[in-house]
Amino acid sequence: MLAQMGRIEDALVLELRVVSEKERPPENVEATVNRRLASHRITAAIRNCIDLDTAIERTPDVDPGVLRISALDLLGRNPYSVRSGPRIIPDDQVLGVVSDIAERIARMAQEEPERPPTSQLMYAAELQTALGNRTEVIQLLEALPQTNDPRINPSEDLIRLIGSQDALRLYGEAGGSRPNILLTVASAETDPSLATEYLERAFTEFSSEEPWPDFDWMERTVVRAARLGLHSLALKLARELGNQADTAPSAFPVFPHIKAARALMIASADESEVRDRLERAQSFFPPNNSETVGIGVVSGAIVWGSSGLDAQARREIANLRARMGESDAAIQIMDGIDDPVFAWNNMLTSDIPIETLDRLLDAASDALSSEEHAYIRAQHAQKMLFFGEAEEQRRWAQEEASALLQAEELDGDHAVLIYSTLTRIGARLGDQEIEATALERMAYAALSSREFSELITAGFNWYQSDLTP
Repeated sequence: MLAQMGRIEDALVLELRVVSEKERPPENVEATVNRRLASHRITAAIRNCIDLDTAIERTPDVDPGVLRISALDLLGRNPYSVRSGPRIIPDDQVLGVVSDIAERIARMAQEEPERPPTSQLMYAAELQTALGNRTEVIQLLEALPQTNDPRINPSEDLIRLIGSQDALRLYGEAGGSRPNILLTVASAETDPSLATEYLERAFTEFSSEEPWPDFDWMERTVVRAARLGLHSLALKLARELGNQADTAPSAFPVFPHIKAARALMIASADESEVRDRLERAQSFFPPNNSETVGIGVVSGAIVWGSSGLDAQARREIANLRARMGESDAAIQIMDGIDDPVFAWNNMLTSDIPIETLDRLLDAASDALSSEEHAYIRAQHAQKMLFFGEAEEQRRWAQEEASALLQAEELDGDHAVLIYSTLTRIGARLGDQEIEATALERMAYAALSSREFSELITAGFNWYQSDLTP
């Protein structure tokens, strides 16, 4: 955080202490510290109008990874943390430096034969993608060595820039073979028929995995189809996922049926189909929580109740019930669940209808302290704002944040986290009253607790904010 604030030398002194005082410090403490701060040094130098070559010469332990992080920072991609303030828009000078960084990374990859150049070439390709340089991206992908390296993971932006068919060809020529690339390719494809073909291929491969189908990626394929507007395909694949849940082997049969229910819901299936699938999932719950449901290679006996499987299944089913507006059923499933703070926070998602939230939040308050309940409300307001798409969700988040700040000031274990969340909400909304009040309360809570991590959080939030303390 000190380095992000431009206080490089202060950060250096502190990092030397951190590394030196470890139980087993590395053989070369100075090199370890220099590498940790290298990207910050380069970014700071560039922002101080120092040219790239000079910045690199003055910075010890520069490698392609360091340069990539510097470039992302210059582009405003926030490689170190989530920024609550306005997004940085790079100017032409910065874009020129990023182009130089991409070219230098590519050269370094070719000049170090003892190190596999795959990840470095992909770094350069993604930076060239950000600059819109299609020819350079293709040349970098053509230079990838033959490998099964999973780091060949082109982004949707890269695939969109060079075209899905070229992307798949170059991916295959380099030895890439993971079917999940087909989901990214489908998202980047503007031709619905090609996108459909890619998703069907992906689903077939996921469903053919051994020793049992990959239900996680099958569900993701349905979600991708639905989000791309391929509704008939999404529904067809969701029903096939349900068929696989009925017939294919699985370590814990509850979860494939839950995934099938979730897939049917996202594919806009009739609610009766979703309910039938949820009832099927619940029929696989063991009769008691102490039942052994498997044997782990490392962990040994896997007990349903104490392994976390029961709580996970209940959270996921309750979420689906809540999304259908069945608040009473959701509350009943959540009753007495382990770790209620985590459970309620995990269960409440932005796609739950607003009209059911009061009932759910009232039920959560019965299992939580007042501050824990405030934490759940703040977290859900953030989800509604960051992941919701409707204006009414934005209004709900704003009203909830205001209500939390009008309530009695918090000073417990969750206080700083609650107020930092409300700070982000205020910044995203552009509501200076919410942001300023949350910042002030966060500062008082941190000073009251004297916990070093909370003081750092509060201080850095102040630094990131455009408001004057």
